[in-house]
Amino acid sequence: MYQIYGTNILDMNEIYISESLYRVEFDLIEKVKELRKSKGWSQRTLSKKMGFAESFVGKVESLSQPEKYNLRHLIILKTIFSLPTLDDLFPEKLSNDELIVIKYTKVPKKNKNGTPSKNTEDHVEEIIVVNDKIR
Repeated sequence: MYQIYGTNILDMNEIYISESLYRVEFDLIEKVKELRKSKGWSQRTLSKKMGFAESFVGKVESLSQPEKYNLRHLIILKTIFSLPTLDDLFPEKLSNDELIVIKYTKVPKKNKNGTPSKNTEDHVEEIIVVNDKIR
């Protein structure tokens, strides 16, 4: 499970630590988030376009949730974003094969009018390599 320091989720000083994941998984999630935002789509909008529950993309993008994109999701995302190849879902330079954990804080999202929302998003503070080789 997750190690949580502190008790108040809205305290910007609280540091959370994700479960371990491969850097390529994190890079993929970040790339899809970048593509989603470039279209002006919310997490809910992309979830609906994918044909999944409205909360799906939010769970994938949350470091406190276990959901990750799989191969089926990549094919759907390639179509939705009109990408020529699956390679376009990854950064130009493929990341190292390493297992990481991420230290992060929870920060308020912004409403459309720029005011802070009661909902939060994860802000990466530090990426820590746990194991630099896939076994």
